[in-house]
Amino acid sequence: MTEAMSNRHLGPVGQCCDGDAETIGPKDAARSLSVGLAFGGVGCAAVALVIFGVLFKPQGASAVPSFAMQTGQPCSTCHTAFPELTPFGRRFKINGYTMGGGIKVPPLAAMLTPAFTHTDRNQDTPPAPNTYSNNNTILQQGSVFYGGQIYGNLGALVQVTYDWVAEQAFLDNSDVRYADTTKLFGTDLVWGIDTNNNPTLSDPWNTTPAWSFPYIVSTVAPQFGPPGPLIGSLGGTVIGTGAYTFWKDMLYVEVSAYQNLSSGTLALLGDLNSTSIVGAAPYWRVAFEPTFGDSTLMIGTFGMQTNEIPIRSQPGSGVDQILDIGFDSEYQYISDKHAVTAMLTYIIENQHYNASINQGLASNQNDNLNTFNASIGYVYDNTYSFKAAYFNVAGSSDALLYSASSITNSPNSSGLIFDAAYLPFSHGAPGPFPWVNARIGMSYTKYLTLFGGTTNFDGAGHNAADNNTLLLYSWVAF
Repeated sequence: MTEAMSNRHLGPVGQCCDGDAETIGPKDAARSLSVGLAFGGVGCAAVALVIFGVLFKPQGASAVPSFAMQTGQPCSTCHTAFPELTPFGRRFKINGYTMGGGIKVPPLAAMLTPAFTHTDRNQDTPPAPNTYSNNNTILQQGSVFYGGQIYGNLGALVQVTYDWVAEQAFLDNSDVRYADTTKLFGTDLVWGIDTNNNPTLSDPWNTTPAWSFPYIVSTVAPQFGPPGPLIGSLGGTVIGTGAYTFWKDMLYVEVSAYQNLSSGTLALLGDLNSTSIVGAAPYWRVAFEPTFGDSTLMIGTFGMQTNEIPIRSQPGSGVDQILDIGFDSEYQYISDKHAVTAMLTYIIENQHYNASINQGLASNQNDNLNTFNASIGYVYDNTYSFKAAYFNVAGSSDALLYSASSITNSPNSSGLIFDAAYLPFSHGAPGPFPWVNARIGMSYTKYLTLFGGTTNFDGAGHNAADNNTLLLYSWVAF
């Protein structure tokens, strides 16, 4: 994508039932261990897995067949249409991925995502080596998973992915947690400790940035994508540890703190210019989800306060202060054959730029960026899925921050996303491998506006509709 501060793009985000990282040296491993202990610790096994997990940069994950093998349940128990979670799937995650009932085998799985991408207008240049300016058919990525119980109440979802476009291996969103139950005021309370490498990754709902719709996107398009909040762009460059509770099967509270990886680690990853957090960044999450017969309704809030150096290789220029506050809601109705899910997310980002001004990245001392996402989906018999979404980005005009992509220096963008998919194995696959899963679908993203305009938004002849993207995909997990 062509825009200043491209690490802050909102483009469609990948997600999963639960699960993305590169190799670190002894000093970095020790640093990661000390961070985990300083923020509460999760036990030696959990810390060791997370140290392994922060080795690569994140993308997204999928419904993991090893969970189905471990629990003895079909994918439809945890998913309306994978990777979207049901109430049971959310509780499986909250309880630490440790529920049994199935076969006792190593919790390993794999995934492949071949796809075809077409945009309404050819891109200016091919988006990656061995690709074309349009109409690309590629194997987007392949992944292997460790997904399930480690020992006792300790469980994890660790995904190692190879991206054929970037020609790079990385660990996808990595989540290691310990969970147990007790009583509070005579009512059941689930409590847990969680370590992960992406803010909002620990969340059990599909409304936060790490897990939001669309769940699969093209890795070669579009050429231009709107900016997004910082809370959705830190995956793979940070490590965080925190604690959570789930009381009375309806009130979820989580508090965590994130620290960035060292410069040495990111240099090994080829990501030295990424955002650097100064000190620890607190993250919070509160969600209330009562149940009404076949329906659940979640109302929540989440957020993160971050002091950052926008380009790590240029220290000594002050810090930017970024505050993200999110409000979200998810309604879900599930019966024997029908499932309806509606989701709303609104994130307010207040940006106080000190370092960015000194580094020549921003022209305003104070900016704001607000993102809104709404979607509604229908699934029949966990087999046929249809989903539509609207997204809107609105914020302050800034002559330096957006000048590379906007003739009006504006981040304002909006669009629609449509997805239809066939999931043949949600109730179990035929033959000796009933846990195999697949999603075969078509997604279309229509851009209504980009960077403050519909036509010639960047002064170089690019129109918002040029970036309209058709994606035909096959998502196979086994």
